[in-house]
Amino acid sequence: MIVVWGLSAGAGPAHAQDDVCAVGGLTGARASASVRLDDRHRTQTKIVSRLTVHLPSRWSHAAGLLLGQDSEGYRLAMRCLARGPDPQQQWWDEWRPHPPEIIPQKGGLEVRIDTYAWADDEGMTYVGPWDVEVGHDRWRVRLDPPPALRRVRWSSVVVDPGTASALKAEPRPTTGKAPSGLVWKPASGAMPAVDVSVDPAWQHSWAAQTKRLRFSVSDRVGGAFWGLSLLVMLVWATRRTQQEGIVTPEERRSIRAAVLWAGVFLLILVIGSGDNLYYEVSIRHFPTDPWEERQAHSAPLLNVLLGGMLLCYGRPRRLTVRLAGVALAVPAVVVTFWPQTFGMTGRGFLTEDAPDRAVLAVFTSTGCSLTLLLMGHVATGWRLARSAGLVPARPPKTPGGPPEPRELFLRYLAPVLGLVVALMSLWAASAYERDWQRASWLSDRSALDYGTQHLQVLRNDLVWFATNGQDWWFGQTWLLCGLVVLAVIRARAARAAVATSEPSPVDVLWLLVFFPVTVGLVLGTYAGNGSLSGFWFLLNLASLGLVLAGCAGQAVLDKPLHHSHTRLRETIDGPARAQLLDRARRFREIHSELRRLDQGQAGDSPRTRRAYERELRGLHRWRSPSGADRLPADVSVVDAALALGPHDTWWANGRLAARVAALAGLPATALIVWADMFRGDALASTLFDAFGLPNTVAGVLYWEATWAAAGFLLGALWSRLPGRRGPIRSLLLAVAYALPIAVDAIGNWIAHQGQGTLALYAVSMLLVLTVTGIVMDLETFRGERRYWQSRIGLLLSVYQMRYFSLQVAYVLAQLVAVFTLWQFFADAGGPPSPGADPQAGTGGSHG
Repeated sequence: MIVVWGLSAGAGPAHAQDDVCAVGGLTGARASASVRLDDRHRTQTKIVSRLTVHLPSRWSHAAGLLLGQDSEGYRLAMRCLARGPDPQQQWWDEWRPHPPEIIPQKGGLEVRIDTYAWADDEGMTYVGPWDVEVGHDRWRVRLDPPPALRRVRWSSVVVDPGTASALKAEPRPTTGKAPSGLVWKPASGAMPAVDVSVDPAWQHSWAAQTKRLRFSVSDRVGGAFWGLSLLVMLVWATRRTQQEGIVTPEERRSIRAAVLWAGVFLLILVIGSGDNLYYEVSIRHFPTDPWEERQAHSAPLLNVLLGGMLLCYGRPRRLTVRLAGVALAVPAVVVTFWPQTFGMTGRGFLTEDAPDRAVLAVFTSTGCSLTLLLMGHVATGWRLARSAGLVPARPPKTPGGPPEPRELFLRYLAPVLGLVVALMSLWAASAYERDWQRASWLSDRSALDYGTQHLQVLRNDLVWFATNGQDWWFGQTWLLCGLVVLAVIRARAARAAVATSEPSPVDVLWLLVFFPVTVGLVLGTYAGNGSLSGFWFLLNLASLGLVLAGCAGQAVLDKPLHHSHTRLRETIDGPARAQLLDRARRFREIHSELRRLDQGQAGDSPRTRRAYERELRGLHRWRSPSGADRLPADVSVVDAALALGPHDTWWANGRLAARVAALAGLPATALIVWADMFRGDALASTLFDAFGLPNTVAGVLYWEATWAAAGFLLGALWSRLPGRRGPIRSLLLAVAYALPIAVDAIGNWIAHQGQGTLALYAVSMLLVLTVTGIVMDLETFRGERRYWQSRIGLLLSVYQMRYFSLQVAYVLAQLVAVFTLWQFFADAGGPPSPGADPQAGTGGSHG
């Protein structure tokens, strides 16, 4: 909305305003305007405006348009054409894709001003010369140019309602414009008082009601349902594990940590998400009470509570870390309970005449509380990573030797995190400043009111930074949940009884829980509302469960032997594995000799084809507990060796696949982060969002963790997945990842909103897992690496010529699909984050 902070020239009578803009010199000027409701394949409707003015050279301010954009002459001239004579105006809803175009022409100038806004909230939206009133059921579009343009000659006015239906238009349109535009071409040249009422589709109408109580409540409840679903699955998996019997102390500790985390995460849900819901309900029912100020006032204290709780769960061993946590909590507590001491209001807000010590107190309180919150997060993550085996065991300390890197990290944890918060604050300050410059680009910089209003807006942003930071942090807690599950999985894998190539049913249950937490996407946001997003936890869980159920008994190692019908996996132990790898090598050598025989390249070998075939039949013999047997008819020794994976245990296979997938996923991470954060409308969201840079860094870590977790699942489930080669096994896990995406795509189609980069996610996952599967096959025969000049030669030997050609073509096709999707996917971006708008009200929905 437009906010007029001060009135100077605009405070006088109408003729004074005319004098400021020299309206008399605009005789002979021509103007045209258009507006388009761009709602095709979008969640929120994008309001695109263009104003074109042909100015005569005799207008006294025309020369100012030829000056730099930072000159006062340029701002004054542009204010008269785009805003009005009032020198202090901030239009927060209006965005500019590029600076206005100034085109010199014979006898004058042509000025073309392109702007856009988003219909993402009910109320009045000002964009260019248009007033767009977003109502509950109907929207209204009115032409309302600045006073200087009301008397010029208007050549045309165009209103394109997009997919919405135009219910009423005044005055009567002169003609139409395909496909649904309305056109006015006044014969007299007088400005038509265009007023159009439109009926938007229900999806776009609902997406513009973000601040209605039922919208916000349903959206937050949907998000909380995801966390509650995780808690239920954690409790259920823990009960199943306890019923099976806990063998090792490590397993007992991991189960106890998982149960404790369930309680901690429940408190995080209540405190971190419930406070936003509480304040939003309170604002609607008690509008006279300043609930928004109370939320911003209590945020540092809530950050201290959450950070202290996580610090206690993390149990850092170093006393300095604990003392640092206590020291960081003190400023937030003092400023929250005694704000008047520092010159603030009773609810911790900064007035225009607040002293410098008040600003310093808010800055210190916010910075310390966020540092403590991140410290608790890191301490908890460190403890869980140690339990999950991601942090190597502490080596014996050498007396007098230099401290190891982990000791240095823990010793300087508080200063490092304080520096991180400082960098986040600098980015936020720069984003707030960019947003202020955007909204006030035509304000008079020389006026005293400009500096006062500028400082006050930045102060309000500082007060809200703690609330926004808490909401941003809450979106990163998924990683802690994933580490909790991974720690239990590692403890289960360390049991002597399960040190095999196949996870037990309880292990599979924990792997199923691990999938939606660390791999599956949280989708289900339709018309801007995430009330269904919580169901995607269960949908991802069911997707992987469905794939595993469909593959039950179809894996290579589940095939029965020829005579005894014993499962192949039950006959393979350590010595049998080594024998199988030797046979697989000889099997490939014989097939290579047979290919040379078929090509007439027998060489000096006196052996015949029949002799080679007899040896192949001998390689097919196997032993079962009941005696001599044969491998299944459709399974070769190479198939059996590849089905075992590179290592003896499923945990070791999972770790190897996780490392490979994280490395293979680096290009995909860069591609997706670029598409999500910097392409099209997303660039404005990143640059003007207070957490744009942290979100970019978090996005890189998110996708790398996703690839690593997907690779771990592929390796852990390697022997259970059907297929003779790694890429086929990878395809099945990629299908489990893509099924929830397909469901979301159907929902997007029903809601008439774009698909965004969903297809890019699915194809990237398939590509990363395919490369991981190929490397896993190659690592299975890593003992032969010294006999080959390159890995490509070994891979060609493992896959043989036919399989190798197919795999190369398969990978190339995926690469082509990835780059095609990245280049041509629809830009269905939404409005910039509300964090970029200091007038957005509560900070509850930021981050």
